Amino acid sequence: MWLGLIGVISMCLLTGCWDRVELTNVSLIKGVGIDRIDDGTIEVTVEVAVPQAQSQGGGEGGAALGSGGLMKVVTRSGKGKTISDALEHIQEQLPRRIFWGHSEVIVLNEKLVREGIREQVDYFIRDPKPRIRSYVFVTKEKAKDVLSLQTLLYSPSEILWDMAESKTLMNVTLVDLLQMLDSGDVAIPMVTKVPPQKGKKPNETTAYIYRTAVFKKDKMISSINDELTRGLMWIRNEGKDTQIALLPEGEKGYISLTLLRKETKLVPKIKGDKWEITVKTRTKGAIVANETNIQVKSPEEIKVLEKQLAKQIEERLNRTVQKIQKEQKVDIFGFGEAFERKYPKEWREAKGKWDAIYPQVDVKLDIDATILRIGAGTATTKR
Repeated sequence: MWLGLIGVISMCLLTGCWDRVELTNVSLIKGVGIDRIDDGTIEVTVEVAVPQAQSQGGGEGGAALGSGGLMKVVTRSGKGKTISDALEHIQEQLPRRIFWGHSEVIVLNEKLVREGIREQVDYFIRDPKPRIRSYVFVTKEKAKDVLSLQTLLYSPSEILWDMAESKTLMNVTLVDLLQMLDSGDVAIPMVTKVPPQKGKKPNETTAYIYRTAVFKKDKMISSINDELTRGLMWIRNEGKDTQIALLPEGEKGYISLTLLRKETKLVPKIKGDKWEITVKTRTKGAIVANETNIQVKSPEEIKVLEKQLAKQIEERLNRTVQKIQKEQKVDIFGFGEAFERKYPKEWREAKGKWDAIYPQVDVKLDIDATILRIGAGTATTKR
């Protein structure tokens, strides 16, 4: 009797995944774009991926070889007063329920973010469905156009995701963006379209990361180029391997180096009314190409190159600090956070005046560069 009762109870409990959602019953959102329309409304565009058993030529959209196999990718757009309102209009166009579990990127139009970004971030953070690890981008073009590009093999969202993952330039997730908004100013990578090849339609191309949007609080005020972006990442201790072309003094050719490891620490100091911060960076590199007449063999030659490398890094970081701290007056380096960690009491008193204090902070650079490997080759000519 007891065995029978236990069996009945077990059958009731082992009912499987009662809330399971079949892949064939959902519309997989890969990316979302948001544009501000002239009438004040918002247009939301979603890139929808539909799993395919095999390539099905023709029809709307294009085929993209995603991480889960071949997928048919289409876009749908909707307008509304808010993001949720626009998404409701998009849902009306789709036969399957929107599913955010595979979302990868969020593309925001520059016109929208110059008005403020907090409202959009608030929606994606509060709603539990979108992935908070999605990468965020800004574009001068319409976000709708970026997500509607007809790319080969991979969808526009997957291409932008892979570029962000490479960490060659800035990459910012929703979580990163929320943390930056809470602590102060913001930096977000920008994307633009590659000019289409001759004979191709305007949308038969791809997008790539090329600048960084700079925000004062939650409003975009300007942007910086790739060189300054790399300087910013250096100070923030971000990014992977970095390439540097070193022009030795008195030479016409370059020595190319890969910086294998670099570590940067911010060391703040308050002395009376004077605030200063030292950017302490240590880097180790390897020579990958030598176009000069220098025979990189002796320790003396290497030490000379190390000093010149440190000087070149210093010049790059100085240009970055000059542009961002002195001209744009935005703290996207994280200087404020460094002072808060070391001087919590002084920070509480000065936080409300940080906008006035920050441009006057004395920034010192402490750079040490080491060349670990010189490569197997030598120059073809001698001095």
